Amino acid sequence: MTKRLVHGTPVTPKRLLPQLRGGSFCVSYMHPEQLEECIELVGENEILILDNGAFTAWKQGIVLDDAWWDGFYAWANDAMDRCPQAVAVIPDVIDGTEEENLMLIAKALKGGKLKYPERAMAIWHMNESFEQLKALYRIFNFVGFGSCAEYDIARNGPTSPYYRRFLFAWAHMAWWDIEFGLDKRPWLHMMRGLGALHKLGFDSADSCNVAINHNRTKGQFVNHVQQMADRLWAKVNKLELAPAPLFEIPLGK
Repeated sequence: MTKRLVHGTPVTPKRLLPQLRGGSFCVSYMHPEQLEECIELVGENEILILDNGAFTAWKQGIVLDDAWWDGFYAWANDAMDRCPQAVAVIPDVIDGTEEENLMLIAKALKGGKLKYPERAMAIWHMNESFEQLKALYRIFNFVGFGSCAEYDIARNGPTSPYYRRFLFAWAHMAWWDIEFGLDKRPWLHMMRGLGALHKLGFDSADSCNVAINHNRTKGQFVNHVQQMADRLWAKVNKLELAPAPLFEIPLGK
């Protein structure tokens, strides 16, 4: 199974973004300025995640209301109209209750907010119950894992609560495959999970690694953004790549 490295945006300067052509992307409603480019560049068998911006808002202390969510749905529906690879992250409440998040899911589905419910991604926050995960796993084609509280992905070692929690979740999902008679399990995505993608059984994870750090290799490699992305992709898929082409740097006189 090929794992997808989903590149967070924006990438600056924008002229470098085409070096990621054919890849997967994540565009946040908080920072939607490169959506059109990502629709054009996303690979045929890749994924374009339309993030609802809840995590960014939470970090900035911004409270999101119904008007914000209505704007997100209109934005996401328009993008999904034009891009079959686009998947919308259903609004969620960071550090909220299961009831709060189920209410937002119900509004998205029963309220008809999302035009393409088959391309909706529901988020299971890892401090929520396995019953919550079971409901999402059975209903949705795409399920995202959100690390939080004691299950912070930043602490993802083999003895960490995060890692143990995921292993328990994976055992539950293996049983649900049998219980539900599933021929194909949902697409599993780890939010901000590049560091765990090569260790655990996710289909994809998003990361702003390239967007933030590409300048570190700017003077070393031809098409340095592409080279950085290729090497991260190879790492998560446990592959070896040929050495990247270097700029020819003249020796000092």
